[in-house]
Amino acid sequence: MSLLSARHLCKSYQIKSYQFAQKNQLDAIKDISFDLEKGKTLAIVGESGSGKSTLARQVIGIEKPTAGEVYFNNQVMQYNDKKMRRERFKNIRMIFQNPYESLNPQARIGKMLEEVLRINTRLTDKQRKEKVAETLSRVGLLSEHRHRYPHMFSGGQRQRIAIARAIILEPQVIIADEPLSALDVSIQAQILNLLQELQEEMGISYLFISHDLNVVEHVADDVMVMYRGEVVEQGTVAQIFDQPQHPYTQTLFASTPMYNKRFKNLTSPNTRQKNIVSESGCGFAQRCDFCDSYCKTHSPKLETKSDGYKIACFKVK
Repeated sequence: MSLLSARHLCKSYQIKSYQFAQKNQLDAIKDISFDLEKGKTLAIVGESGSGKSTLARQVIGIEKPTAGEVYFNNQVMQYNDKKMRRERFKNIRMIFQNPYESLNPQARIGKMLEEVLRINTRLTDKQRKEKVAETLSRVGLLSEHRHRYPHMFSGGQRQRIAIARAIILEPQVIIADEPLSALDVSIQAQILNLLQELQEEMGISYLFISHDLNVVEHVADDVMVMYRGEVVEQGTVAQIFDQPQHPYTQTLFASTPMYNKRFKNLTSPNTRQKNIVSESGCGFAQRCDFCDSYCKTHSPKLETKSDGYKIACFKVK
């Protein structure tokens, strides 16, 4: 049974064109559906601009989707229901990409964490302080760190504080939006191990957004590949990493040193011009080595195979 689900999520933005004095629509995500089970990790991968963070904002409720629904514990999430919004923020928390910008520089760490408890729980002042000390210890920090400001910590320590803020309410789901990308390589492994330990200890489910395929292979149970706001391939980590089928997924592997020997003959997605294609054609057509005239005029739908694997490509049967 799924803990968190999305069904046909879409998000469009109106963009004003000053050249023609009119508004144009940008479809940031289009018809996204997924299921996240308790204690599991669903990784979302893709280039910058593929819609990963936009999807995260719809799921956590920062933005309201243009269409589609999000379900938590089989209950549809209502964006205008204040009680339900509060429950959502208690049970679905987020770790942001940049620990230098996600923390209030004017607030002591202890006060910052206590404020989360004050708003969302009925704990006494003493109980809040005890909970803060316990949570800091859980993420590998000392109790006395509560009296310090964010600028007194290193990048890795700041991300531990951000993780503490995310888990202090003991949520069921955490959305981790590129939680390692702003950190040194030597620190990334420590934070990754911490996230995995917390998952085992607390039974947390992760929606893990990343462009690092090596990290994804080690943490994910399932993988969803996005391109220009659409899911092009989706399956278990074994299905995606053992034999990626979609040309875009293959080019992602080809551009990653750890995997490019298997796909060395394919073009890296960063070396081809990102031409604008017709709305009626495949979004990847102008960058695909296997594209034909049919691909340029028809848009492939995400099809589910017998083993649950999904792909949107005319060239894969």
